[in-house]
Amino acid sequence: MGNYRKKIIELFSLLLSLSGLSLTAQPGDRWKAGSAGELRDSVQTVYCFVETENNPWSVSEKASMLASLHESQQWLISQANRWKTPLYFYTNELVEGKNILFDSISSGTGSGKERVDWIRNVVKKAGYRNERQAFRKMSKKYHNKNIHVVVFARADGISYAMRYAKGMSKKKYFLEGLLVYQRYDNGAGMPVTSIIAHEILHIYGAWDLYTTYAQTREKQTKATELYPDDIMLRVGYDMEILKVDRLTAWLLGWNTQEEEIFEWFRPGDYSK
Repeated sequence: MGNYRKKIIELFSLLLSLSGLSLTAQPGDRWKAGSAGELRDSVQTVYCFVETENNPWSVSEKASMLASLHESQQWLISQANRWKTPLYFYTNELVEGKNILFDSISSGTGSGKERVDWIRNVVKKAGYRNERQAFRKMSKKYHNKNIHVVVFARADGISYAMRYAKGMSKKKYFLEGLLVYQRYDNGAGMPVTSIIAHEILHIYGAWDLYTTYAQTREKQTKATELYPDDIMLRVGYDMEILKVDRLTAWLLGWNTQEEEIFEWFRPGDYSK
């Protein structure tokens, strides 16, 4: 019965794709154009570990990060279920059993000026010509067109998502993903599970609700009043108290009830 239901869901999604329709809240949004199409039904995660020669990953460190990835995906599934949205993940390594070596790994600072070519660089080291070709081959290999890449960096920094929008080069940026550091930029430990979930939500359409270079303190104050436990407002170690609230669910296409105030929260770096 479970396999039958899965086939029905996949067929329904295929028909929507062929018809040009979308289940997202804003199907015409220029930011809903990359490899991370719909956070529903079947979603493919491709991950890799990047390191430098003098700072390699240990086996236990990798196991810990993969456990956090699994926990974040299970949490996202539970949140999708709250909104009566089917969701399940398939997870595979970019190059099975092999870390990817770089001369250096730059730190994320939360400035909005971080490198956004990490996905392109890792897929090239994995043997693909560019992101567009990597997406085509991966979608054929995994029988899925909802694909994102999780890059685990053996370095300190503020993790961030790398998104694609209409008008950007498909060869350079189409394959969307996130860079997850081992620790914060000050060397402190971080709640990896909630950070992974937060960044995955970004590439599927969610906006930051806290003060950033592109989001105002006024909007954070209002979000704190309306959506105090939304994971796009704050992250933490206790996943039980975090949730995908009405606005974020609407951006993902999980919530079909639009509210007038939603668009007011659009950050400056998500221009239409």
